[in-house]
Amino acid sequence: MSIFSDLESILPELSRSERKVADYLLQYPHDVLRFSSEAIAITCNTSRNAVIRLCQKLNYQGYSDFKQVLIKELKENPSKPRINKVVGEGVLQAYIDGFSKLSSIVESQKMEELADIISYANRVVTTGYLHSLFSARQLTFRLNRAGVDSFCIDDRSILANYEHILKQGDVVVIFSISGNDDLYKKCVAEFRKNRVKTILITMTSNALSKMVDLSIELPLLSHSFSEYLIDDAVTFFLFIELIIEALQKKIKKIQFSEEL
Repeated sequence: MSIFSDLESILPELSRSERKVADYLLQYPHDVLRFSSEAIAITCNTSRNAVIRLCQKLNYQGYSDFKQVLIKELKENPSKPRINKVVGEGVLQAYIDGFSKLSSIVESQKMEELADIISYANRVVTTGYLHSLFSARQLTFRLNRAGVDSFCIDDRSILANYEHILKQGDVVVIFSISGNDDLYKKCVAEFRKNRVKTILITMTSNALSKMVDLSIELPLLSHSFSEYLIDDAVTFFLFIELIIEALQKKIKKIQFSEEL
């Protein structure tokens, strides 16, 4: 029997939190190649213990053992029916197809609103967790080069402390592929009490999307390519350049109106 068959056979006996993890792994098994047990837990909006318990119910000592066996199985049989079909003819085509979906976002009112929020911000704070943190740092770098005061918070405890430091006129940009993070939900709730604008750049429709002032959902390319796991950060980085472009257009409009 395969890991997938084993997972399906124990579904009825799983707890609610374990079932979340099992359902996710059945749908997106390639994510195991990239994510730690903690990251899987955050993505599923559950605990790391739930991930470990699931692995143990499958007769593995822990997540590491489970991961090694799953990686081997995916290599031996990469075309599992649960894994989405390959887009186009390879990685380049997968990214091209995915990037083409960004045009509707660029042309939307949300892009105009995003540029508007950032252009009038006193300062922009960016944040992300694990792999998404690289994108947060990149946006801070590009904003500072564009003349916008920005800094990145890379420590989750420090982000929580900023609930009482940031004030009206400040903007927080969160990069999160899944958006399933209780810390972000708590922080956003506090930020909004202080009238701090919050922006979520994600790849999944989630509860956090409804809490922030502006949520933008980008295509999740890693779930549309099954030869191996491609990196969704590429989409984040391209979108950052689109943000800078929209921001520059907004700044020129403001400067032109001030000259009249």
